[in-house]
Amino acid sequence: MNKKIEKFGVGNLYPDRNPPEFHFFRSECIEVDMSDGDGFTFTPFFNEFKDTNDLDNYLEKYIEDKKLEKLDVRMEHLKWCSYYINPETLELEDFIEGVCNYVSYWVWNNETKKLDEVDTNSLNDDDDEDEDEYEEEEEEDE
Repeated sequence: MNKKIEKFGVGNLYPDRNPPEFHFFRSECIEVDMSDGDGFTFTPFFNEFKDTNDLDNYLEKYIEDKKLEKLDVRMEHLKWCSYYINPETLELEDFIEGVCNYVSYWVWNNETKKLDEVDTNSLNDDDDEDEDEYEEEEEEDE
């Protein structure tokens, strides 16, 4: 029988499994990809996020520390996910598995100093590419 321990209100620790596992509850973990090439998995109360469960504040501090004026952020909210964990240190180790629940897109608003949610179309440069192609076709016709 596997002993289950709820920890931090964000998931369950299974210390009797070999190796021990931590299973996050629904939508607690978020895969974050940023337009500056950086990215991470937000795991509230664990590893680099051991003191927080507030992703917005973490990202605002990240932007402030890097002195960024523009940043696009893609967040993949995981329905659930599991990690191996060191039960003594409570450090998450290797990712086991997870399933995506939904994806959201955000843009840093340098005036309000907040992230604004946007739809996927506003992050595409397709319109600019279409305009460039149209201008090239006009030049060829002349």
